[in-house]
Formats: sequence, C-alpha cells, structure tokens
Amino acid sequence: INNQMQKIFDDLYKQAERIISSDTKVSKLLDEVFLKIGESSELFYKVQDSVIALARMLSSWVKGDYRNISTKSIIAVVAALIYFVNPLDLIPDFIPVIGQVDDIFVLGYLIKMLNKEIERFMAWEKEHDLHK
Repeated sequence: INNQMQKIFDDLYKQAERIISSDTKVSKLLDEVFLKIGESSELFYKVQDSVIALARMLSSWVKGDYRNISTKSIIAVVAALIYFVNPLDLIPDFIPVIGQVDDIFVLGYLIKMLNKEIERFMAWEKEHDLHK
C-alpha cells in the first residue's frame, strides 16, 4: 500500500500545481468543496471543520489577503481539497463504509500534515476578525 499511497500523493500534488496557477480552477475547486461538505456523510464530520478551514485559507490566499504560507504548503492544501472532492480511491466508495474509510484516512493524514498551517491561518483570521 505504501507505493500506492505515494502514487496518490504524487498525482494529487501534480493536479494541485496545475490548479493553483488558475484562479478560475481554484474557484471551481472551492465550489466543489462546499457542495461536497453539504452532502458529506457522518464519517466526514471529524474532518469537516478542517476541510472548511482549508477552503477558507485557499480562498484568502487566492484573494491575496493571506500569504503567511509557503507555496509548497498551499499546494498541499489544494491537494487535500482535491482529494476531498474527488478521492483517487484505494478502495472504491461503492463498497459501504470501508470505501469511505480510506478517504478519511488519506484526508486525515493530509490534514494532520497541515495542522500547523490551519492553526496559523485561524489565528490570522481571529486577529483580522474575519471568521466568527
């Protein structure tokens, strides 16, 4: 599974690098993220707040308001959001429960990697009184 996981991450980062160069593609991704959040299953509730924070971070970054993040990290943010809306599954989603567990595992891993960035962004939001 390690090689397969690495391939998934490599694919995600390549997609993220393509998307990040286009405001239109980023906007489309953010639309998809918020649509998917609205229809997510209970399994995703654990990661939902982090996914929403990542989406807000990307949105602020695109607008040029928030720049306290490296390019490498913003690409990781985009990769996590891509995975959230369109998981490149290890186990297909049509297999009940187990099909979503791998999604949550990969997403959880990406969020854990980005935890410091999320915390820093949320502190910035609070400081600028942007999110209640």
